[in-house]
Amino acid sequence: MTPPEPPALSVCAPAYNECDGIEAVIRDWLAVLGRIGLSFEIVVANDGSTDGTGEILQKLEREIPQLRIVHLTKNGGYGRALTAAIAASRGKFVATIDSDGQFDVADAKKLLDRAERDQCDLVTGYRVAKKDSFLRVLANAGQNTLVNILCGARFRDSNCALKVVRGDLIRSMKLEATGYPFPTEICVRISARGHKIAEEPVSHRERPAGRSKLKFLRTVIRMLIFLFYLRKRIKLYRAGHLQDI
Repeated sequence: MTPPEPPALSVCAPAYNECDGIEAVIRDWLAVLGRIGLSFEIVVANDGSTDGTGEILQKLEREIPQLRIVHLTKNGGYGRALTAAIAASRGKFVATIDSDGQFDVADAKKLLDRAERDQCDLVTGYRVAKKDSFLRVLANAGQNTLVNILCGARFRDSNCALKVVRGDLIRSMKLEATGYPFPTEICVRISARGHKIAEEPVSHRERPAGRSKLKFLRTVIRMLIFLFYLRKRIKLYRAGHLQDI
């Protein structure tokens, strides 16, 4: 039997205790992607939710043929869940996105168009007007400056969740961040490998339901530690001591 043709785009997202908004978000994605006119799948990793998110996702999976759910029995963090969703994807390109409704999935089509037109391996979004607290906006700007200094990269918004990556590339990578540094790790590792990268502006809106799970101070500390770890890996890779970043 001939295996089914892989979809043009896999939309991959983590979900942890998002019962208040997850159904509306997925139905919005389904409607938007259906109008775009390309083959797609939606892969959501339920990261050990305890609030009924898993049950909602199971119900939607039975109803929506394009939706696939990966259930993680224990909460392991944003990056771990997104890694599981990516590993289960089949698309020629993979779009990573948050499941809290702050990103417009229509922007993924814009990123995909850029990737196909310019033959990019990664097209990463940058938020032109981040809808968040002043402290988090400031922290994001500072973190991005550190990424560029420590890792020798040039990104406007490396930790923007919305990205489109060539599917075979991202599924072959050993991504290690279990938490919120995960989007930055994608950018830094692909940049260090010398792949073709582009950036596109994307919209960002306030969370329509639920609340953020991010612990600000802990997240900042872990981000700093992980950036120094990546910096060391890049130096070893460029010196020929590692086969892969």
